[in-house]
Amino acid sequence: MPLRLHHVMVIGGLVAGIVAARFMDTDPPLLGWLFAVGAGLAGGAFLAAIVSGDALAGGPPPGGPDAPGHPAWFDEDEATSTPPDDSRD
Repeated sequence: MPLRLHHVMVIGGLVAGIVAARFMDTDPPLLGWLFAVGAGLAGGAFLAAIVSGDALAGGPPPGGPDAPGHPAWFDEDEATSTPPDDSRD
């Protein structure tokens, strides 16, 4: 699978977190590495979500079914649902 732009952004955030962790002076050092790498990954994912138009949380963006990030299951019509099974009466 080829790398797409959002993959590159998240990997870039990981690399930025690793680079930032080398300059952090924390005690214990593992704590600084964890926070820096976590912040880098979160920042890369946030940037990728903004560029792609997908929502990180909260559902699809406003704009209808043609908007980017609109899930396919959201198009189901609730009015055409199957009636309940009354065969046990």
